[in-house]
Amino acid sequence: MHRKMRAAAVVGATVALFAAACGSGGNSPESASGGSGNTQAKDITVWLMNGSAPDAVIKRVNAQFNQAHPNTQVKIQIQQWDGIQEKTTTALAGNNPPDVLEIGSTLVSKFADSGGLEDLSGKKADLGGGTWLQGLTDAGTLDGKLYGIPYYAGDRAVLYRKDMFTKAGISTLPTDRAAFVSTMAKLQAKYGSDKQFSALYFPGQYWYAALPFIWDEGGEVAVQDNGQWKGALDSPQSQAGLSALKDMVTKYSKAPVNGNENDNDPAVPLGEGKAGMIIDAGWKVGTIEKAHPNLKGQIGVFPVPSKNAGQTAPVFLGGSNLAISAGSDAPELAYEWIKILAGTKAQTDLATTGGVIPNSTSLLTLHAKDPVLSVFDLAAKNSRSTPSTPKWANVESGTVLQDMLVSIFSGKKSVADATTDATEAVTKTLNS
Repeated sequence: MHRKMRAAAVVGATVALFAAACGSGGNSPESASGGSGNTQAKDITVWLMNGSAPDAVIKRVNAQFNQAHPNTQVKIQIQQWDGIQEKTTTALAGNNPPDVLEIGSTLVSKFADSGGLEDLSGKKADLGGGTWLQGLTDAGTLDGKLYGIPYYAGDRAVLYRKDMFTKAGISTLPTDRAAFVSTMAKLQAKYGSDKQFSALYFPGQYWYAALPFIWDEGGEVAVQDNGQWKGALDSPQSQAGLSALKDMVTKYSKAPVNGNENDNDPAVPLGEGKAGMIIDAGWKVGTIEKAHPNLKGQIGVFPVPSKNAGQTAPVFLGGSNLAISAGSDAPELAYEWIKILAGTKAQTDLATTGGVIPNSTSLLTLHAKDPVLSVFDLAAKNSRSTPSTPKWANVESGTVLQDMLVSIFSGKKSVADATTDATEAVTKTLNS
């Protein structure tokens, strides 16, 4: 998941973080205490993911840290998303793991369950955790204990072509699901002579974009029952959301039914005029405008509408959390570094410089004047995460949700049959 969502958080920032030299205070770490109560200062190693924050932000975090700990060197090591799950597993099991790790939100519970992460529950109040985004807080929590501190977030909204809306006679943005469908119908009526045109381009396996329709009806992917996980996709609420989505996709999408949002990037047909709307991340606005300079200012955004007038549908909140290795030999210093990056000053810097959604609801007004980022910040206020269990990664890799959606949109199975099968698979996977 996170490999897809972290780019949404950056919104076009071009990043190249420096490595070890980034945080060096210039003094020998052996010469004095780092100020954490240790008799000898220790270096700390920090794993950050490629593209997670502008270099300037991390430099300022390190500078602030070194004011308090001038003899401690912060060694920033940039990691790639491909293969990071295996690399992190190996590192946490070793004798010299990194002290601080950035972890994709859906993977925190996996590494916490293995015993590789420090329990940070007692630090939540000190960090101002009462205003954290709920989706990231849930992702960093396992069995009621906090292992991942919210770092930054990314979500999805509806991207649309302003010029196409105008030509189709659409003067107001939809604020409920009925108006959303009506907008699709108007776009299809105007541009449907092109047999490749999609009023809403929706690849069949795009489960991240399907979740808002399930949640908006009150449905769930899975719930806990007496200490066990139970799939809930076959509930009347979940089925209602998927039935509504099926109707939209069947009538208004020409995207491959068995396609996904990576191989069938929705931004491409939107930029080419083959789609009027897509559900995607904020950074795609910059991608489209770069590929099609004539569309500068023509890509608008609005939150995924709820079935209830004036409300937004809950969206999946991706992003990253910050964690401390259980095997760190300098956990106090690691925490002091994280406290700075997760704090108001650095989060404000990260939001304004990097264009990400910050970790706190109290900072969601920072993009108030930005017509794109402000919408994604608004959507983040009503956000959710996947079930907080280390087995969730197996549901993703097992393509349970993807297969369910393809069978529904292709007509191979009814919504009832497809959700029954998926519910059984989710239950089995999460409890195996």
